[in-house]
Amino acid sequence: MKLTMQRIDQGEDEVIIRYREQDKRIRAIAELIRGMEQKLCGSCGEEKVMFLPEEVLYLESVDGVSFAYLTDKVCRMGESLGKLADAFGTRGYFRCSKSMVLNLYRIAALKSEPGSRIRATMENGEQVMISRKYAGKLREILRQG
Repeated sequence: MKLTMQRIDQGEDEVIIRYREQDKRIRAIAELIRGMEQKLCGSCGEEKVMFLPEEVLYLESVDGVSFAYLTDKVCRMGESLGKLADAFGTRGYFRCSKSMVLNLYRIAALKSEPGSRIRATMENGEQVMISRKYAGKLREILRQG
């Protein structure tokens, strides 16, 4: 894939995507560009906080309530885990268990565990277990790049 970037002095920033066939890779690039300004809103204590989906390390559902784990805080989310996973799947969100979604781009290390599970160490050092039900799908994603 060829990348051309051009600095302009006036006018609005513009992204042009040229393709022969709109495959999964082209759709992911388009979704990334469309969603660059899209932010999530969560409650962190008494305050409402806006943050980018890329800032989330992982999402977890506890007693039907979704929480977003950021590097330095945990925010209660208004949306369900499934809705968030579907909305940001093209931006690295991956369902790793019934109650958890990981941001694949925030994983620092992966280690195979007994029982076909995978241990993910996140950028902040927290460790998350990927269940065997979802481990195969993660292995396939990693093989595809």
